[in-house]
Amino acid sequence: MKRNFIMLNLIFAFTTIFAQDIIVKPEFITYPIDSITKRNINQTLESLFLEIGQGIINPNYLTSKRRVLTTTILEELMRYETRKDSSLIDIKDKQLINIFPISNNQYLLSISYSTQHNSQLPKLIYIINLMATENQGKITFSIPLDYLTRYWKTQKIGNITYHFRKQIDNNKAETFNRNNQKIANKLDLQPEMLDFYMCDNYQEISTLLGKSYSIHSNGQYRDGYGVDSKTIFSIMNNEDFSHDMFHYYSSNIHKRENRNWIAEEGIAYSWGNAYYTDNDGEMISHHKLVNELKNYISKNPNTDLFELFSKDVNIFDHIAPDISVRSTISGLIINSIEKEKGIDGILKLINAGSKDRLNSYLKVTEELIGLNKDNFNSTVERFLYNP
Repeated sequence: MKRNFIMLNLIFAFTTIFAQDIIVKPEFITYPIDSITKRNINQTLESLFLEIGQGIINPNYLTSKRRVLTTTILEELMRYETRKDSSLIDIKDKQLINIFPISNNQYLLSISYSTQHNSQLPKLIYIINLMATENQGKITFSIPLDYLTRYWKTQKIGNITYHFRKQIDNNKAETFNRNNQKIANKLDLQPEMLDFYMCDNYQEISTLLGKSYSIHSNGQYRDGYGVDSKTIFSIMNNEDFSHDMFHYYSSNIHKRENRNWIAEEGIAYSWGNAYYTDNDGEMISHHKLVNELKNYISKNPNTDLFELFSKDVNIFDHIAPDISVRSTISGLIINSIEKEKGIDGILKLINAGSKDRLNSYLKVTEELIGLNKDNFNSTVERFLYNP
């Protein structure tokens, strides 16, 4: 009798959770699907988001093909949920705002996150789009990447499979394929086989990944995304992703707490590019930035190179935002270290440490090639004009 009572209490608690509707289904929602599918989707959706709110992403609720990328998006929601202010925990902040079939067993649904403080207007946090797939009565969810790119073309260039609407620049694609192999080989790693999606801007990438709106990235447009689950999304529709390929490979062999980001960015600039595109949509090469630095010095002959480096002064805004003179100079230093000490010297500088980055960086450069704060200007000037 006691056991039955306990079981009844558990069943009541479980049904009460779902009666509370973690995701509100407002009256205006139209369900163009049968009642059984509607119930299965709603129940599985509730289970998924109940666990997300508890800091858990259950892979059993995710479609296998895009499980890793889907997990990445849901982890962002999980961080939002677990960091909520205590006053917001019990507020109904999620709504199902759209659902419709896209095939016999697949459905696209949209969920909004919003919050409201006192009498202020509601603040929209996210609009998340997920694809629900029904297989033998079981519902799983994934990002809508495959559905949204179902009519795109594909082309394989070496290790890279490009996904695009119209065409790609084969020369740029071949450059990236070579760089991918070169960077991996330098670090004694096997070059990855990658899927590369060509996107006009970051907002398009975000949509493909299931975030049609995020308060954290609204207005963001110049960035790419990757490498995630061996998948890349382009920077402003450019076929080259060499900069972040170095960071990706480095992350496979170095602990984050050891990685010195002044060194890492210098290597990424030298072995790859400056990450961002210029006004013509071209990747900004380290060679171009070195020449621009020379032009800057010729116009400003009293330039203190160590001040430019230590303060990362903005001198490249005429080319593109976010381009770093520190990383440009670090690239010059990297080239000298690689020439004198080989890859062992490069690896030692990468592992200079993440704390007190500048002093940690200079401590190792002094050990490797004698470069320190006192001789920085003369030494870097030599690297600049006599590489």
